[in-house]
Amino acid sequence: MIKLSKESQITFMTLLLIPFVWILLNHLGYLDFLNTKTLDWRMQFRGEIPQQLEQGLNDQVMVEENKSVPRIPKVTYVNFDAATLSMDGVGERPWDRAFFRDTALALMERGNARVLSFDFGFTPKSMSSMVPEENSYRSDSAMGELIKKFPNQVVLGCLYSGVPTPFVKPAGASAFPPLFHDGFSIEASMEAGKFHYPESPTYPLINYADGKYLGRLGSFTVPPFRAVDEIPRWVPLWFPARGKAHAYNLLGGKQSKLSFELPVDNAKQINELKSEIQKNSSAKSLTQKNLSAGAQALSKNNEEEIKLENKLKKVILHGEKIKNLKNVISNLKQTLDENPSLSTVMEPQINNTVNELNTHLAIFLDLDSETIAKKLSRIELVQELAALEEEIKTFTTTLKANPALEAVIKVQLDARVQKREKIQIEIDGLDKFVGQVLSSTKTEEAAKNLSKLISDSQNDLKNLASKGSELTQSLTIIRGELDSISKRQVELNSQLNQLQGLANTEIIESNDTLRLIYQRKEGDRSKGTLVNSFPNEVPLNRDRNMYTLGVESLLAYYGLDSSSVEILEDGKRFVMKGKEGETLVNCSLTEKQFIEENWFSKWTEEIIEKKLMMDAKRAYGAEDYSTYLDLVPSILITFLNRVDGLVVNEATDLIEEMKNLGLEANLIQKSELLLNKDRTLEVPSFDQLSQIVEGIAYYFIPPSLESPYNPMCGMRDVLQNAKFQDQVNSTISLLEEKIEFLEGPDAMGKINQALQAQPENQAFLDKRMEVENAIAANKDNLAKQTEELSRIDEFFACFENAIVLIGPEEKTFQDLAPTPFDSASVPKVSVHGNLIKTLTNDRFISRYPKEFDHAATLIICLIMALLSVYQGNRASLVQALGIVLLVAYVYFGFFTFEKTQVVWPIAAPVCAGLSTSFIGLAAMVVIEQKAKGRLKGMFGSYVSADLVEQMVDSGEEPSLGGEETAITAFFSDVQAFSSFSELLTPTGLVDLMNEYLTAMTNILQEERGTLDKYIGDAIVAMYGAPIPMDDHAYQSVRTALLMQERQLELRDKWALEEEKWGKCHGLVSKMQTRIGCNTGTATVGNMGALDRFNYTMMGDMVNLAARCESGAKAYGAYIMITEETKIASEQMRNDIAFRYLDKIVVKGRSQPVAMYEPTGFMSALTQETQDCLDCFQSGIDKYLTQDWDGALKMFEKAKELEPNRPGVTPGVKDNPSMILIDRCHVMKENPPGDDWDGVYVMTSK
Repeated sequence: MIKLSKESQITFMTLLLIPFVWILLNHLGYLDFLNTKTLDWRMQFRGEIPQQLEQGLNDQVMVEENKSVPRIPKVTYVNFDAATLSMDGVGERPWDRAFFRDTALALMERGNARVLSFDFGFTPKSMSSMVPEENSYRSDSAMGELIKKFPNQVVLGCLYSGVPTPFVKPAGASAFPPLFHDGFSIEASMEAGKFHYPESPTYPLINYADGKYLGRLGSFTVPPFRAVDEIPRWVPLWFPARGKAHAYNLLGGKQSKLSFELPVDNAKQINELKSEIQKNSSAKSLTQKNLSAGAQALSKNNEEEIKLENKLKKVILHGEKIKNLKNVISNLKQTLDENPSLSTVMEPQINNTVNELNTHLAIFLDLDSETIAKKLSRIELVQELAALEEEIKTFTTTLKANPALEAVIKVQLDARVQKREKIQIEIDGLDKFVGQVLSSTKTEEAAKNLSKLISDSQNDLKNLASKGSELTQSLTIIRGELDSISKRQVELNSQLNQLQGLANTEIIESNDTLRLIYQRKEGDRSKGTLVNSFPNEVPLNRDRNMYTLGVESLLAYYGLDSSSVEILEDGKRFVMKGKEGETLVNCSLTEKQFIEENWFSKWTEEIIEKKLMMDAKRAYGAEDYSTYLDLVPSILITFLNRVDGLVVNEATDLIEEMKNLGLEANLIQKSELLLNKDRTLEVPSFDQLSQIVEGIAYYFIPPSLESPYNPMCGMRDVLQNAKFQDQVNSTISLLEEKIEFLEGPDAMGKINQALQAQPENQAFLDKRMEVENAIAANKDNLAKQTEELSRIDEFFACFENAIVLIGPEEKTFQDLAPTPFDSASVPKVSVHGNLIKTLTNDRFISRYPKEFDHAATLIICLIMALLSVYQGNRASLVQALGIVLLVAYVYFGFFTFEKTQVVWPIAAPVCAGLSTSFIGLAAMVVIEQKAKGRLKGMFGSYVSADLVEQMVDSGEEPSLGGEETAITAFFSDVQAFSSFSELLTPTGLVDLMNEYLTAMTNILQEERGTLDKYIGDAIVAMYGAPIPMDDHAYQSVRTALLMQERQLELRDKWALEEEKWGKCHGLVSKMQTRIGCNTGTATVGNMGALDRFNYTMMGDMVNLAARCESGAKAYGAYIMITEETKIASEQMRNDIAFRYLDKIVVKGRSQPVAMYEPTGFMSALTQETQDCLDCFQSGIDKYLTQDWDGALKMFEKAKELEPNRPGVTPGVKDNPSMILIDRCHVMKENPPGDDWDGVYVMTSK
């Protein structure tokens, strides 16, 4: 049982608060991102899942007409990619939909694809307003042809964009996605009679015939749900979509296309009707001319009648005037007769009246009509003149009275004066008819003429009236004919407008149907007349839900309709059943609509040739032609190796292989330029390289189409292979016809007949040979063409019985998103492909309830808290076990998902466990630091810091004892230190030693050495304890060399400090240090008294290291190490130069030891030092063979090259060469004997 200290218990209880914090964060959704990301990592750990096509062969589903298909469909992608976009004829957006139709027809008819699903929105809003409506209709009609041909196998994409098409506005449908988690309610929609309807294709892409709707629609809208980033993970399977919107969308589209569709459908009738209209127009024109002539005659007759009436009125008025004047004269004369005395008064009056009477009678003396008219006109002019005189008089008076009005009145006055002058001129011209004196005879004649004139005028007036009546009757008849013709013209034009689709139409609801009719008159509420083109009447309401593109594709694949889908358990389960009632899809739903998609693989596999081409494109774009040309052979080799049966490598003649393959001559020529090693020639462009590889690619199926994960190709590949198939078929037909002809009676038959008659005829024999060669050549060509056709057929076989998803791949479409397998954005059409795989492979992601997540978090934290506060034996291992347990827990979660698709809770438990562990460990570190502080306070003044650390780590009190371990012992001592002590003041000595020891100790610590102690100027250290080191020997030698280098720097520094060191300056500036190292096994541990000890080393190998340091003086060396140290150092690294000094027996030992001097790092050796080492080694070789003279010679030579020479190097009195020279002299004088083994026995320490 684990026992915890009081501090640990408090820490443990505090740590139990942490899981509840994480549980709360998880419950509130703050860990959703981590939860989702861990699922992505699990998918990546599980790896990619290939399509189970072989399994599907054994699991078949019955569809239409007793046909069966694999239950698990093959999903293939055909992409609108960059290569497709660059094709001639594709053009700019919006693309002609005939292009998509041609691709689809090739896949359906040649590839025998089971279903085509478009991840494109072929909606009215997707067509630019800049595109002529006629072009838009032609583009839509192309897709309409595809739907009519494959009504149940083509799924068109639609989307909930939020912006409804204008056709569905009368239905009041919203274009936002109906999501239950956003508050959508089917009951509320049914009560309001308004449903949601996506932005969808319309007529002619969808249609209605024989009581059925044509054209499947699938939504590619994936609204964000539980989204933490851009990856679409949750996909809705269905959307409620009842109501009137679909009917309005269909007939609205039909209504908008009438003017383009009907002229084509009714072309014959239109031509016949136009001919009839032309004839009717000609008749109308003739009738209009007759009517115009009759109207002119009537108008003229009426004018004459009016003119005659006016003339008769004037004549009658004159007759009455004459009669009145006669009465006045008679009365005046009677008065005069009765009163003669009044003669003076009466006679002038009588004369004036007689003159006036004569004036009037004189008008009628001549019956000429013009003369009478002029005379009558003069009277009128005189009367008009008198009126003008009055007006002029009035204006003149007004002007005199109001001069200020001159600007206004003067203009009117001048106009009247001018008019008076004109009238006066006319009167003067008529005065010749005035002033005649009439006799009684003339008077009677004038009276008779007047009477006759009146009588004739009245008769003429009657005649004109009679003629006018006849003309009016004739015009009435003509107008009737014209009205009849015009009415017929209207009828014909109306019929023509209807046939041409130009007639006004309207859409009305009537008895549960929606009707497209010709526009009714205002106030007319009848059903109206249906437009004479189908569809013109559809069911008003459509009780069918809208399914996601992937689900609708599956319905099409299994040959099902919406009745095969059931939403069960109050929206918690989605079930799709086959024609025989078997369950094809059965999955749970989240929020009544969504399913968590299981991603099966990356969008596409890395294809080496594609990568090479991208590298080449970048190199060419950067004008790095050398790299570009270097890539060409690899590109061509990779492409050629894709060809079935062809294996090439760098040694292959690529040009010859391409010729054999059948590449065009211009491509061969470009290839030769690209492969030419002469870089001075013009470099073919990347586009030309692309043409070459496209030529090679013709001979193999795109590798991406053979992928076991996501087989795919571009629309360009489909269209080109369809084109090639037609060309090859045509070529095969021609070749077969040629072969048949050549082998037939008209060619070879005639030659054989001729040879039967003349067997030896050379011309006939040559001709037969020529025909036989032609037959052989054609058969050879036929075989090649048949092989090409087989490859093309193999290409289209990749689509057989597959669900083909056609979508955009180009970045310009902006229809991209990352996936759990793709950090870079890939086409969103992959969402629908993975949905199909998820539904049909039964690989549904399963999650535990949140409560399970919380329980796992609590349990993990409990375990981690307990482990983190443990302080017993092997506490570090126990605490590390907690991390191991967490890693194992994570692995278990990943492994469980790989095998079962169950999402075991990881994020919250692991985060909570880690935080519990780290916080617990941090708390324990604080507790340990406090303990360490106590220990340091108690023992730090007399034990080493390393020992204190070890005591804290072990949790034990310091005690005596040690253990044997492999180390390298290190000793250093300042040469002639006693001289420094004598000459330097105590303060100066302390300053010197502090600076020296600090510099040396820093190097020691940097090289991971352990300082044992200082003994005056000496440094005792070890390598390999208390922390084990594999390279302890190498590090000790390296430290020795670095110390010597540092001392050289110190000497240079001290040389400039003469004032500081005074009389000891010369000694300080020549300071030298000797160092000894030995490697072996020593006892290392806490040594000393029970209450006072230190961490140190003991053993024979330590003593030997000390002898190396002291013995170095005897050899004039400043670093001396044993052979064991040299060998161990070289085993780790071989960058230090050594030279053999001697094999000696040190004082106190009986076994000889080989000694070496490290002379420096090899990278820093000068040539002089290297020559010195070579000469010295030659001297040693001769020395050991007792060739004393030869040895002396080599040592003398080496002496002059020594790096340390007396008089040159400060503080140096001798060196190894000098010591060996003296030794050789001694040996020469006192030879050691033949049994000498080269060992030298030292007599002092």
